[in-house]
Amino acid sequence: MNKSNDAFGQGTRYHPLYAALHWLMFLLFVVALATIEYRDDIPKGDPLRDLLRTVHMHAGQLVLIFVVIRLIARKMLGVPTELPLPRLQQLGATAVHLLLYAVMIGLPITGILFTQAGGRDVAFFGMTLPAVLAKDMAVRGPIKEVHEFMGNAVYFLVGLHVLGALWHQFFDRMPVLQRMSLRGARK
Repeated sequence: MNKSNDAFGQGTRYHPLYAALHWLMFLLFVVALATIEYRDDIPKGDPLRDLLRTVHMHAGQLVLIFVVIRLIARKMLGVPTELPLPRLQQLGATAVHLLLYAVMIGLPITGILFTQAGGRDVAFFGMTLPAVLAKDMAVRGPIKEVHEFMGNAVYFLVGLHVLGALWHQFFDRMPVLQRMSLRGARK
């Protein structure tokens, strides 16, 4: 059972910091995915292609930083009481959330690792991250495949997450969208 954050006056809503992190990370994912998808349409050698790769990598690295902050916030601030869902739906929701956390952590890490295994430095806003892997093209390929698999899985997982939220909001008449809202009074 999740710890309720009634001490913060929010037995049914997420803390505003947690909600802000949720939506910020969503936007970072949109930026990361859009830039890498668009990059594929740009010819090699075009400076825009390199810029899009840089934006993609920075957005991904920010996701990793913010997921750590989000996990700390979750621990410190707690979460609202669980919705009264049937057991199978609760298990499904928990599974989707755990998989989303796995890709929020795994995507940036595998991106860093396959870039380093390809012999490239990984920059983060002007700083070079310490090398975890030496150049090794035999390792790069499988890591890149895992990275791309998780990148494709994000579309499916976010789709399930959104569909579940909309289903519970409009068909089950549960106030799930208000739980993660940045607006309105806390309840």
